[in-house]
Order: sequence, then C-alpha cells, then structure tokens
Amino acid sequence: MEERIAMNHNADGRRKPVTSDGYDVAGLEAMLDYAMAEGAQMRFSLFVCLLRLARMALKEECENARERALQARSG
Repeated sequence: MEERIAMNHNADGRRKPVTSDGYDVAGLEAMLDYAMAEGAQMRFSLFVCLLRLARMALKEECENARERALQARSG
C-alpha cells in the first residue's frame, strides 16, 4: 500500500509532516525527544540510545515514504 505524505501546520504556523492516514510524525518525534530528555535526566543511557535509534528509524522511513511518493507521481 502506497503511503502519501501531506504537510499540515502546527499551531505556531510551522509545517509538520502527517501521513495520509492521520499518522502524526511530528507528534511522535516530540514524544521521543521528551522521553530522551527524561531518560537522560534519570541517567538511563541505554534507554536514551534506543530512543535515538527509534527516532532515526522514524526519520529514515519518512524520507523513504517521501521518495516513494515522488517516484509514484513522476513514474
């Protein structure tokens, strides 16, 4: 199933990526950032490392979805 990326706006006017099924990527990134900050404060280094890996995987998947959407439009 092809996943499309749309751009919505935050309350402050900045653009945020949201997939076509309502999946809020910016919200997930914010939750991961918050969890990393809390984990660092509690000195849970392995937990923070795993969260960083999850955030990188999320970002990579979003980039791949954008590329697939662009290829589908052009091809």
